[in-house]
Amino acid sequence: MSIPPTRLCVGHYEEYDPPRDYGWLPAPTAGIYVVPPESFDPEDVDESAGCMLYLGGAEPYRVEFVQD
Repeated sequence: MSIPPTRLCVGHYEEYDPPRDYGWLPAPTAGIYVVPPESFDPEDVDESAGCMLYLGGAEPYRVEFVQD
């Protein structure tokens, strides 16, 4: 199963050193908080409007920078 390409805005980025222990392996080494563009306000990032993607774990993500 795959998710079609989706445009998202990055609210914030976190690095985990040591990797974050959430109980799954491999443990994630970073995370990006993403928000749909229509919900993104750079002055006030609403934590309930998006979700956290954990990087370096088992799920493969392909992230590309897109500039409009």
